[in-house]
Amino acid sequence: MAIQSASEFEAIIMQVMNRIEKELVALGSKPSLETSRDALRRIQAVARDPVKLKATRDKLDSVTETITNELKDDFVMNQLWDLLDYIDYRT
Repeated sequence: MAIQSASEFEAIIMQVMNRIEKELVALGSKPSLETSRDALRRIQAVARDPVKLKATRDKLDSVTETITNELKDDFVMNQLWDLLDYIDYRT
């Protein structure tokens, strides 16, 4: 389902970060996931500023690739694609 607002964008990022946190608790430490989580926090911080959010598009694409490879979770992958679509079509 398409993301309709900055609030929804922020909520989806929070869900993805929570999933990453669960994985980190299970694994103990995984630098690539920690880096991705931190990048998502920075992206979430600019979610309400369309210009700054648009500038994070490449970083979110990179994070999406990393998380997709690390988690192998279709639900999270779809959420990440929704985030990318939001940036592409709503900002």
